[in-house]
Parts: sequence; structure tokens; C-alpha cells
Amino acid sequence: MAPPGKLTLALMLVFALAGCHAKYQVSNLSGASTTRLDKQKSVYVAVPQDGSYGATIYTGSGQTVAQSVASAFSKVAPKVTVGDRTQSNEEALASARKAGAGYLVVPVIAHWEHRATAWSGIPSSMAIRVTILDTTSGDQVSSTSVEGRSRIASVTSTSPESLLRDPLVEYVRGKY
Repeated sequence: MAPPGKLTLALMLVFALAGCHAKYQVSNLSGASTTRLDKQKSVYVAVPQDGSYGATIYTGSGQTVAQSVASAFSKVAPKVTVGDRTQSNEEALASARKAGAGYLVVPVIAHWEHRATAWSGIPSSMAIRVTILDTTSGDQVSSTSVEGRSRIASVTSTSPESLLRDPLVEYVRGKY
């Protein structure tokens, strides 16, 4: 059998890379027109419950999500505070008010699936809901779904937290 030609190798590379891009989807759930956030108001980020997939609970994923959300907001907001534990919405709203924040950001992990993609070929995936409340009134300003799925061909490990960064930064940039 003859060794593959340059064209064959190029086509194999193209097909291999076709599955190498992570996919993201950001969807507005609030049904309202896009409300712009005030750049002068600080933000308090609540810590969600840890994510799970089936019987597997990903301990620390709630704090990871809160830190990722805070990192995205810190690029725009004057001050970002992250809760120190999971709280009810009422407790988080009280903590946000006490911290002097103008907005309470409440992330909820809807799906969290970490796979060993590098050797299994099964992609990692995540889905979170991000709700923003005005701390003065307690009214919802925005509710959005952020979903991501890793590439199926990877030489390095993928994780749900690695899927958060890019769509969160774009989402937050679009809110201001």
C-alpha cells in the first residue's frame, strides 16, 4: 500500500479539525428587550449549588462557576464581590445589599458533565442560567442561558469550566 499523499493528509487534517471547536449558545430567557446594565453599579455574584451529572456531584463546581461569572463581570463592573457560600435568593439579595452592590447575579448550574474527552471522544458539556436582579427593587433585569460543549477531538483534557470563559465574557460584554 502506498503512503498517503499530501492531499489525503490535508483532507484527514481538515476532518479531524472539524470536530475540534467548542460550541456555545447564549439564549435570552427573560423575553424582554436587551436591558443595558449601569457601568457605575457594582456586582454581587451568588454561589450556585454544585453541578451534577447522573449520580456524580462535581464538588466545588458551584464556586468555580461563581468565580468564572465574577471574572467576566470584573472586566466591566467597578467592583465585583463573590458570595462565600450557597444561599437562597433572599439571603443572596440581602448579602448583595449589605455589600452595596447594584446588581445581584445568580448563576444556576443546569448541566455539568466532565468527560475525559482526550481518550474517550465524548465531549464535556455544561449549561448555566444567569439571572441578574436589581438589588434596590429586587426585580429581575435579565435571565440568560449559557451552554457549551467541548470539541470531540482533543489532545488535551476538556472540562465544563473551560467552556465557561468565552461565552461568559461575550455575554457580559453584551449586557453593558
